[in-house]
Parts: sequence; C-alpha cells; structure tokens
Amino acid sequence: MSSKLHQKSLYRFLWSDNCPHWNLERNIGALRNFRNIIWNQRSAMLQVSRDNKVLCFFSIKDLEKDKKDGRLYFDEKFSKEMIKGLEKGYANHWKFCHSLKKVNFSKLSKRQLISYLIKGFKFWSLMISYFRATQAEPTHHLVQAVKRHFSDDDAFILMLPTESDIVNREQMDWQKLLKYKYSVKKLLDHAAKYPWSVMRHYTYDDVIETLTQKFNYEKGVKFKNLIEEKQKLKHKQKRILKNHPELKPVIKLIQRLALSRMEVKSCWGGTDFYLIPLFSEIARRSGESVHDLSKYYLLNDIKKLLFEGKGLFEKEKKRRGKCFVGLWKNNRAIYKSGEEGEKLARAELKELYRVKEQRVIKGIVANPGRITGIVRILEANNIEQTRALRYSFQRGQILVTQMTQPSVMDLASKASALITDEGGMLSHAAIISRELKIPCIVGTHHATQVLKNGDLVEVDANKGVVRILRK
Repeated sequence: MSSKLHQKSLYRFLWSDNCPHWNLERNIGALRNFRNIIWNQRSAMLQVSRDNKVLCFFSIKDLEKDKKDGRLYFDEKFSKEMIKGLEKGYANHWKFCHSLKKVNFSKLSKRQLISYLIKGFKFWSLMISYFRATQAEPTHHLVQAVKRHFSDDDAFILMLPTESDIVNREQMDWQKLLKYKYSVKKLLDHAAKYPWSVMRHYTYDDVIETLTQKFNYEKGVKFKNLIEEKQKLKHKQKRILKNHPELKPVIKLIQRLALSRMEVKSCWGGTDFYLIPLFSEIARRSGESVHDLSKYYLLNDIKKLLFEGKGLFEKEKKRRGKCFVGLWKNNRAIYKSGEEGEKLARAELKELYRVKEQRVIKGIVANPGRITGIVRILEANNIEQTRALRYSFQRGQILVTQMTQPSVMDLASKASALITDEGGMLSHAAIISRELKIPCIVGTHHATQVLKNGDLVEVDANKGVVRILRK
C-alpha cells in the first residue's frame, strides 16, 4: 500500500463540493451521454465522497487536452456555436424546471415519476457539461492573451463582466425583499426565482430555515449600488482598452464566458429546489427518508425502491456515508462504497490519496493583495456549517472554502481575503474578490484540507502563496 502512495498519480484535483451521490452519477453521465461537447471527451474522472463531501479528480492528460482545445476559442465560428449551444441548453433547462411547478406528483404513476426524474437528471448533466467550458484549462489561452498585453491589475478589471449577472440580479431582488415585512411566501418566491441560492436543500422547511436566518441576519444591512458599480466598471474598461482596441473581441468573449459560467451554474445548482416535490413524493410512497433518498441513492436504486420496494439497507447507507467512489475510466462507470471505495480511490490516486502536511500552499492569483488573518473554513454547500458561521464569522477573517457560492455573499463581504481549492480566473470567487476589492487565491487544490480553523496565515495574492504563520 505504502509503495502505491509514493507513485506518481495520473490525476489532478479539479473541484470539491458537498453533494448527493446522484450528482456523482450525473457527472459521469455527462461524459457518457454528451460526447459531442468537446469538454466531455475525457478518458478518466474519479469522484470520492466522504459524508457527502466530494473530491473530484480528472486525468492530467485530459486536462492538458482541455488547455490545448481552449485555443479553439479564438475561432469565431467555434465560439459562437459553443455559446449558442449553451444558451439553448439554458433555455430548455428552465423551461423544464418551470413546467414542474404545474405538476401534481401525487397523481402520477411510478413510471411517470421516474420519467420526470430522468429528464431532470439529463438537463443537469447537460448544463454541467457546459460549465466545464468555463474552467481554468479551457479558458487558459484567452486569459493569457489578455495578461500578455496588460498589467495584472488592468487584466483583472477587464475580465469583470460589465453586464449584471444572475448573481447581481438576485442580490438586488434580495435587497428589495429585505425592505418588506418577513413573509414565508416571499422567501419561497425568491427561492423559486433564484433556486441556486438554496442549493443542497432537500425540503421546503430546509429552504425556509436558511432564508429566514439570512433575512434576519441581513435586515438593515447597507448594500452597494450594483448598477452604479457596473457603470464605473464600464468607464474603467473603456479607458484601459484604448491602448489595445484589437483585444476587444477577446475581452468580450471572456466576459461572456464569465456570465455563462454563472448561468449554467444556476441551472445545475437550482435543480435541487425544483426536484423537492418529486423527491418528497417518492419518499412518501416508499417510506424512505427524503434526506437519505437525496443523499445516498443512485437512479437504479430509486427505481428498485419504487417498483420493487427494495431500499438501501442501513448498513449500505453507512458504507456510502463513510466512502462512496464513482470512477469513469475506459468508457466504463464503476461505483464502490465503504472499504472497497477506499481501496479503489487509493489505487487510482496514488500519492494524491493523502494530503501531505505543509506550511506553504500555492495557487492562482485571482485578485492581488497581501493580508494576514485568521482562517475560517467553510465547506461548500454545507448548510449547517454555513448557518453556524453566520453567527461566528468576524469581519477581517479569511474565508477558506472549496468554492464560493452566491448563497454566502454575506460572509464573503466580511472577509479580508478568499482562498479556494478550485477555480480559475472566471470562477465566482475570482469575480467577487475583484468586486469586493480583496486578495484572492484560487486553485490551491487542498487549502481546506491543510488549513484549520483558527490558523494564522499570510495571504500573498501578489505571488499566489499562503503561508501558515501559527497553527
């Protein structure tokens, strides 16, 4: 075992999140079913879930191919077709989700319930496919084209979208909502309009609890004028671009991809909310817990539960909670749980199976600056942890997470710096750190595993380095 852990891994960390096991299955489904999308033409992907905290790794060979294929973005025809496909998928996704609001699931047959579930899963897989188009490797050459001609400060400004994205629109609507008297109906209406703001909530009660806390927490808070900020940004970019007007098409594409990233994220992130009535009906008919159903079950497990009355044994749920692995390799999907899952992860990841202790972490500079502060760890989409952190997070502390979500903007706005495991120049953390004007380092791969709550660190976002000063 020890010799394998010292061998060079063929994988590289890509992202981490708290998510249900059907997400792992749908992620693999994207690679299997949407091979026509260039970013899905990958040979190996490994997802390791422990207590539904998922680490995802892609083969280094595939990621290098993504970087190479990213040069296609300079071809106008390719870029237009990519955006066209994305917009079509985006529109169809929301059309399907909104249609679910009119469905009375209690009147449907078991086959009809499964049919709706399969459709929802299919749209989820399609949108995660387009999300990959905006990651660090595919957009690498676009970003470098800008950085070759502008200073880092100017390049960061140019890569900020001047158009309000879906996150900005949610923030503005939320600010309006805060002016009204508390209303459960208004909170649920807001969630229905911006479902990704309540990702990983499996019941309406969960949604109401989170939004009620957020409502009380932010009542009376003074917010920035986002429209005014965007106008100022336009003027800055116009001034900077005078020196290299020939790069306007590249800047325009980068900004469009940044907007697209949030659009497609809103799709797969919002699927949870729209599937609540469907999962609730399956849980009601089967007697299975809606939380266990959402967290541990794969599609075939749900079919067996509905049609044969065979649910997962408690022993298997515990195994899947301890470790669940989804592997895509040689055009095959393999799923293992418990010790078998650990064994598979160990064999595939080799030296990446365990993160080494270290005092220096390196990543990608998303916004420059240098700051010293206390670390606060937030697992992405960990609902209970997010609720607790709202009460304890102090202004000036450093937020360390796998990836930032629009739902934690209230926490990010109090942070002195952001550090993330994943992401590139167009990631949400990169965008909001520039808007908040705070240092940010993304793509560290394992900051959330190396750093601990209470660590004193120096964030040198001029060099992309985090140093632990005191454990």
